[in-house]
This record gives sequence, structure tokens and C-alpha cells, in this order.
Amino acid sequence: MKFEGINLLDVPLVCGLLSDIELEVTSQHDATSLLEGLKAGAWSVEQVTIAFCKRAAVAQQLVNCLTEIFFDEAIERARQLDRQRLACVNTELLPPLFGLPVSLKDTFAVKGHDTSTGLACYVNEPAGEHSAIAAMLLDLGAILYCKTNVPQSVMTGDSDNHVFGRTLNPRNVSFTAGGSTGGEGALLALRGSILGIGTDISGSIRVPCVCNGTYGMRPSVGLVPHGGTRELTVPGTDGVRSTVGPLATTLRDCALFLRTVMQAGTWRYDSNVVSLPWKNVKRKERLRIGLVEDDGVYTPVPPVRRGLKKAGDLLRMSEQVEIVPLTLPNVQDHYEDLLSYFTLSGSEHYLEQFSRTSEPLVPSLAAIGLLSKPASTLESFFALNVRRAEATRTYLRLFLENQLDAILMPAAPHTALPWDTWTSATYTGLWSYLDYPAVVIPVDVVAASDLMDDPGRAKYGPNDTELYQLYTGPERYEGLPIAVQIIGYRHQDEELIATAEMLDSIINGEP
Repeated sequence: MKFEGINLLDVPLVCGLLSDIELEVTSQHDATSLLEGLKAGAWSVEQVTIAFCKRAAVAQQLVNCLTEIFFDEAIERARQLDRQRLACVNTELLPPLFGLPVSLKDTFAVKGHDTSTGLACYVNEPAGEHSAIAAMLLDLGAILYCKTNVPQSVMTGDSDNHVFGRTLNPRNVSFTAGGSTGGEGALLALRGSILGIGTDISGSIRVPCVCNGTYGMRPSVGLVPHGGTRELTVPGTDGVRSTVGPLATTLRDCALFLRTVMQAGTWRYDSNVVSLPWKNVKRKERLRIGLVEDDGVYTPVPPVRRGLKKAGDLLRMSEQVEIVPLTLPNVQDHYEDLLSYFTLSGSEHYLEQFSRTSEPLVPSLAAIGLLSKPASTLESFFALNVRRAEATRTYLRLFLENQLDAILMPAAPHTALPWDTWTSATYTGLWSYLDYPAVVIPVDVVAASDLMDDPGRAKYGPNDTELYQLYTGPERYEGLPIAVQIIGYRHQDEELIATAEMLDSIINGEP
């Protein structure tokens, strides 16, 4: 490939298109500190909005991460918020996300704009109303300014489709930016956004975090309003559901998003939410963490093993953490059942959408083989539900019998991969199947010392060996992010955030 290995992260800093103030706003702040400055009047909302619109435009030209662009609407809303602030006697009364630019995955409806999800059959069908989370963010004071790219079908690890094209990884353009929230991941890596909202049904938030070195969270299903979001799974198949969550440049911004949403009356925006209160839980003085080295399906490649060992060693040295070695049961079986939920009616539902415009499959969708599965019978659907219920009981016992606060494990057995080769998501899909919340944190990048080793290290058969051999050493992979995943109890998302913040502070240092 002509541009093999090119890293674009510094281009926004040197392109000359952003002023010094715009570079400061977009480079040196996370959402939490930006909100403090906005409410204090350090900058106008219009200044901040224009800065992120410009940086997002640069990111779009570099890696093709945007789908719908509505900068003019965002700037007009920013001016309205500036007028609101001038008229406000007490800035503490301003909405909690006052003036914060937030980017959205293309699956979320924004009134007046397409929600095509990269499918030609949905082009030129502007939404008549906002999705639940878009409406909620606006009510909370946020600025919506763009939507971001996804894979065809919103089901693969490459954000590539025939409507918008392929999103590139800004750290190495010959590698995937991940999927299905890959446009968000790439945009955040280039800091054209510092808080993006995506969805996750088998790893769609967490995989882009792995590829782009961002933080992210898959909340428990129903915790964040999901209504009005376009998903391409068969309607009415309620076994495994998508969940809405954040991607961010810091973990405290994931907490900011979840806390703000949970405190704002989610039930008013979506009749299907699980409306739990935010309790302001305190961090525990000492944590008991289950350490999982691999999932029994795919063997982590050398840099991922090193990243997990680094994290584990740092935690062991801390007086705040006790590490417990842990093995996960039956991951392959559970992952196959997860895929069966996605194809209850076989491939007809997906292929019908493609056939409306004679749209061919992109390579990544063809590679995963999801569209070759037969339809399920009603009896097999019942059996799926029985097996899933038993799996949730088994994993709850695993947590409780080991007295765990959380599990720490790789977020994937590899780093970002070359285009169209990310074909499995067992490490993330398991927790979607069980509906356990999960947080991804970056821990390192591939180093020159992360040499390729013997393919015989792959322990779990030919599929494992094939995936393991994709890692060819630091010559191609150096500088790509390494991430770990922290998993907590279902519907104990606030406790998971508190646990993850403590672990992140030990692994990556205090924010």
C-alpha cells in the first residue's frame, strides 16, 4: 500500500488551519475541564464549537471518519448558549453539559439528517425527530455537530461501507479504525472530538477503543436511552440488545457522561430504560481483581501479553489491589450463541436491505461469514434463551465465589489489524452476551521489542493460529495501542466506573 505505516496524529497540530487558542481548546482539555472553562467564561461556546468543527473537518480529510456534518447548526446553537450564559445570574444553574461539543455515531437519529448507517437503501431519508440520546444531550446543554462512520451492517470490525467509504486508523492508515463505532474512535484519536457516543452489541465501542487508544464503556443494557437508534439486527429479537455508551479521551469523562445521564431522568426519554439512581459510591480501599490471561479461544499476541503483564504487575505492587488468577468457562460456546441471536432469521433480513439497491457486500462483512447462517426455529430460540440464562448464573457464581470486584483481561487478543482481517470478537462479545458492563483503558503501545514469536504459542487450534499469525512484528505494528478491559457486575455500572478509575490511576498514573 502506498501509504503503509503513515501516522497522522500530528497533522492537526502542524497544518496551520487552527489558531493557537483552537489548538489549546482541542488538544489540552478533556470534557470535564472544558466544561469548567465554558461555565467560567474562559472561552465562548462559539469559540469552542468552531474549534472542534475545524478539527473534525481536518480529521475528515485525513481519515474519512464523518458521515453527517452540521457545523452551521452547531455554531448557531453555540451562539444561543452564549446568549443564555450572558443572561444567567448564577452559572451553577446552567445545564450540566453546557456548550460541550459531542459527536454521535451515525446510528443515532438527528432531526433533519440521514441515519443511513452506511447503507444505500437509507440514503436521503432525513430523520423526522431526534433519537432519545440526541434529544437528551441537547436538553443537557450539549452541542451536536457531526455523526461518524460505521461498517456496512454495523456488525464488523472495519468501518467501511459503499456510501461513505472506509475510515482509516490515524496511527497507521493501513490498519482498521475498528467497528462498528470506528468513525468515533478515529475522530477522538485526532481530537476532533473529546466525547463521542456510540453503541455496543458485541464490542462496537470497545473495539474502536482498542484500535485508537481511547477510553470507552459498554454500560449495562437499558441504562442509557436507546430509543430512535437504528440497529440492523432483526426487530423484535430481544435476546441480546445493543447498549449506548461513551468513548472519551479520559476515564473521568466516561464517568461524567454516565453520571450526567443517570441523574437526568432517563425514563422521560425512553420507555425501555432501566432507570437506576446515581449513588455517588465511594472507591473501595482495597479491590479484589480476577486476572484473565486469555479467553480460551484466541491466544493474545506478544504486545497484548506484555500490556496485560504490565498492568497486572503494577496492580500487584499496589497495596490497594489483590490479584486472583481466573479462567473463563465456555467462551466459544457462548460466542456462537451470541452470533445465533444476530441471525435468528438467517441472512434474509440483512440481504433484503442490500438487495433494494443491488448493493454488494464490503470485504469485511463477507469475511465474518455472518450472512451464511441458517434461520433458527422457535424451539432453537427457546434453547438459546435457556443456555444464556444458565450462562449468566454461572458467571455470577464465578464473580461471587471468587469475591471479585471486577475482572481484568485483554480487550482483544491483538491490537488493531490490517484492513478487513478483524473477524472475531470473543473477548468483547462474551460480556455483551451476558450483559455485563465493561470499560476499556489503554495501557501502552506496541514497542520495537514486541517481536513476533513462534506460531506454536497459539494454543487453541487452527483458527487461533491463523489469527495469531496476523501479528508480524513491530515493523508494521509499532505504535499501535494496547488496551485492557475491566468488567463489573450487571447494573453495577457506577461501581465499575469507581473500580476502573482506581485501576487506571495505578496503571497509567493519576489523571
